[in-house]
Amino acid sequence: MDKELWDHILQFDFDDPPSEYGFTTRLANENYWTKAFTELAILEYRKFMYLAATSEMMVSPSEIVDTVWHQHLIFTQSYSSFCTLIGKQIQHIPSTHNREEFAKFRQAKERTQELYTSVFGEQPKGIWEYQGMFESLNLDKAKFKIRTFLVFGTLGFIALIAPCYFLLSPIYVEIHNPYFVIGFIALCLLAFAGLEFYNRNQLRNILTGFDKDSFVYHLKPYELVYLKTQKLNHIINGTVNEMIDNNTIYINPDRTIGLINPDNASFKEQLQTVAVLGELGRPSYPALLRQLLNKPIFWNTAKCMDAFKKYLNKSKKFGNLFYMNFGILTIVLMLGITRLTTGIMRERPVLQILMVTLILTVLIISYLNRLTKMLCTQTIPNLYKTDILPKWPVKDDWQWQYFLMGSAVLTAAFIPVISYKEKNDQFGNDSGSSGSSCGSSCGSSCSSCGGCGGGD
Repeated sequence: MDKELWDHILQFDFDDPPSEYGFTTRLANENYWTKAFTELAILEYRKFMYLAATSEMMVSPSEIVDTVWHQHLIFTQSYSSFCTLIGKQIQHIPSTHNREEFAKFRQAKERTQELYTSVFGEQPKGIWEYQGMFESLNLDKAKFKIRTFLVFGTLGFIALIAPCYFLLSPIYVEIHNPYFVIGFIALCLLAFAGLEFYNRNQLRNILTGFDKDSFVYHLKPYELVYLKTQKLNHIINGTVNEMIDNNTIYINPDRTIGLINPDNASFKEQLQTVAVLGELGRPSYPALLRQLLNKPIFWNTAKCMDAFKKYLNKSKKFGNLFYMNFGILTIVLMLGITRLTTGIMRERPVLQILMVTLILTVLIISYLNRLTKMLCTQTIPNLYKTDILPKWPVKDDWQWQYFLMGSAVLTAAFIPVISYKEKNDQFGNDSGSSGSSCGSSCGSSCSSCGGCGGGD
């Protein structure tokens, strides 16, 4: 290995000059990547470009590395400086999918793997074998979307009301209240308790099916905070609190926010907060929060985690679990509606069963909605708390403590400011605007890239 060249490649800053929607932020945003996965993809891109610079023959990137490459090509000044640094103008050669080129690109891929192994060791599977970040989850796509299933399931439920009435009404006339209501409530509680236990186990089984080096096992603290709370403002609360602790900002007596020492800001989130404070002067916290909710460095976390949740909900494994929950709960609901219908047809008092049925309907809707978030809000956070973090040195890391303990670790002076905001200010969607980003001018999929053809 040319250690001097590799050191220069490692030191190259893709985010220079810094900007609100710079290279790393844009790369993560346009591909729905987590922070750790974005960092790893960029590292592998550095390794690939090292191989391209030191090889006299064509080398070929993986799908994900090619995505980073396409993004870098858009930043023309940065790419030109990078090629000057490595001493070679690396040309991007797209694949035309001609049969004559197939063998050439296959050989380039094999050559790249051999060179990589000899220089850097084993290739990370998540970067070099998959086309995207979510493929490491090993989840097949369901045939039907949950929304489609709910439409047809509801129609089927309505269609079965009449048959169930004629089937069950002879039995119901022999069961008098309050015995039916008491038994029905007990059945409902038993159904929810049993499903809760079963769902927790099944979601944990889904999680164990992910690759062990999947992005899910390398999430950052604030990404987990969002998963757990589903609210972006909690990430901003944590960022501002850190800045108070390191004397970057302070809280004025009138609860406005002021800058003390901007140079103390270190993370990108803190740098963005300093920039917004510089524009606003001494804003109230609600005003600061409104601005930060619309910044890419923050809403990218929500965008990525929401994309993960949607990917999971569209999977076959989760779909089957959801269908089973829907089926069991609607069967229980059908028993109540049939009893209600029987009472109405026989002109008996139905107020009790009507109230129980309405409450059950609301609970079913709420429970099914909760199920779609449960892996994110409970299963993954619990995995980190019980299995992952005990093996990591996180005791002195404030962000990890914030994930574990929540608002209990916030600075005392900051808590009234947050409480004031939550009581008096309405923000609408906590996740903030997802914004619109400029699309890649290359616009091609990673599979369109054959490799690089050396250089000039």
